[in-house]
Amino acid sequence: MESTIRTKILAGAGMVCISTTVGILYKASQAASGGFKYSTTGAICMAEFVKLAMSAGFHIFDKSHGQSLQVTKAISNAVEQLSFYSFRHIYFLAILYMINNQLSFYIYTMVDPGTVFLFKAASTMIVAAVQCTFAGKKFTWEQWKAMMLQACGMITVQYDPCKGAGVYSPFAYGCLCLSTAITAISAARNEFLVKNFQITLNVQNAVLYSGGVIFNLLAFLLLPNPNSKNANIGFFEGYDFLAIGVVCSNALIGIVITAVYKYADAVVKCIASDITAVLLIILSSFFFGLRSSLTMWCGVFTVTFAVHLYIDASSKASAKPEASSGQSSQTPVKTELASVMGRDAREERKEATEAVDEEAENLVRKE
Repeated sequence: MESTIRTKILAGAGMVCISTTVGILYKASQAASGGFKYSTTGAICMAEFVKLAMSAGFHIFDKSHGQSLQVTKAISNAVEQLSFYSFRHIYFLAILYMINNQLSFYIYTMVDPGTVFLFKAASTMIVAAVQCTFAGKKFTWEQWKAMMLQACGMITVQYDPCKGAGVYSPFAYGCLCLSTAITAISAARNEFLVKNFQITLNVQNAVLYSGGVIFNLLAFLLLPNPNSKNANIGFFEGYDFLAIGVVCSNALIGIVITAVYKYADAVVKCIASDITAVLLIILSSFFFGLRSSLTMWCGVFTVTFAVHLYIDASSKASAKPEASSGQSSQTPVKTELASVMGRDAREERKEATEAVDEEAENLVRKE
């Protein structure tokens, strides 16, 4: 029990460290003149290549196959799992991730990292709207109430009563909403892949990251740099300690989130995201120009509290179908058992009555 709790704490702490590092590096690695000193498409391309190498290595040395696979055998095993249809879906997901990654870089040029992470925590309503529209998913009234409270908390954080407007421009909030919508669509596509294709996680990730390498490289070669005033930055140009940290943190964040889901649960991820948002709000207040106030911190508390209300409502909603299915599965068993027991009892009484009658007839004959 203690080792399980310790594992969850370590997984959550790792996510907090990596996520906080990502938020700080995205903001700190920008050039003083605006934008980034390096090619953001090149940075993500290198990060995707690192993740591709790790996923391929995990597949080659996967012990679930009985023994470590050789390279040629691992490739043939992966080819057997894949089809053109699955490739198309995975590569479409890679395109969505490529667009969202570049949009995230652009958002960091306008917004502080604390606001970015807090907006992600409070954007459940946007995710729910996308899932209702494209996936037909239904939510309980308790979940909708929690989502509305999240939205109210986010408005409280971002509203400046002195200006009578938001802290940032409407365009910045529009980009945040667009990024959240792309994330929600990506999550729905990922869920579709997991449920409809018999592909191991390592193979799926390897294909996804190969698409990330290809599409980010094409974006670097064919498009001007989207996040810098210098449109002709070289692939390896402008890299210092901070830029290298951006590449490494992007390569590690996916593995950390996978570890959280494997060794912990969604609640740990939720708590880790809340801690990350609060830490980045504090750091943004000191280093990135975010004005701190009592109203803002009340809004932060409202958002984090509403996130946990949503988690509780979701767990209750998922528990109800399981309980009802458990009862429905037990009812016919009980009915069948009762009928069998009743039939056995009737047969026993009938046999006993026949035995008594036969014994009485024998006594009559003897007399």
